Amino acid sequence: MRRKYAMCSVKGTLSFNADWIGMGRELGDYVIVHELLRCAVSDRGKHGKRLMRAHLGDYKGTRRSSALKSY
Repeated sequence: MRRKYAMCSVKGTLSFNADWIGMGRELGDYVIVHELLRCAVSDRGKHGKRLMRAHLGDYKGTRRSSALKSY
């Protein structure tokens, strides 16, 4: 995985790129929660955003301050 920090397969297997590990706990929490929610809810719309906020608070600030662009 050169372009992604993590992914959830159709079978529900989570895979993580080791590159993000040294980027700090806040980013790690974001990546893990995002992928767990993607396995449970394939919706990136309002419902998915509500779930992200419920678990992480201001997750958009984390995304903006990091190298995450595709999430």
